[in-house]
Amino acid sequence: MRVVVDQDLCGTSGQCVLTLPSTFRQRESDGVAEVCVATVPQALHAAVRLAASQCPVAAIRVIESDAGDDERGSAGPPPTTLEAERHAARDQCHPGGYDGTV
Repeated sequence: MRVVVDQDLCGTSGQCVLTLPSTFRQRESDGVAEVCVATVPQALHAAVRLAASQCPVAAIRVIESDAGDDERGSAGPPPTTLEAERHAARDQCHPGGYDGTV
């Protein structure tokens, strides 16, 4: 399982951090949620699904896939041109490339 926070959509309510602080954190600079674990342990899968369902703006996406799947897994269709441009712009803003994806 992977979990992704859409940081452009995040409403900074912190509900995910309150639900599962061992998996989510908020950036001090702006309160946007991030995923703070490299892998989601099996024991936390149900809690991650709960946190995603409680996000008031639906910014958390759970990707049910095996470790051998490609990065997009069952996440859906390829990104649109607009989405690709938005991600490219975000990569320029965050040179380390970290986008909250695990």
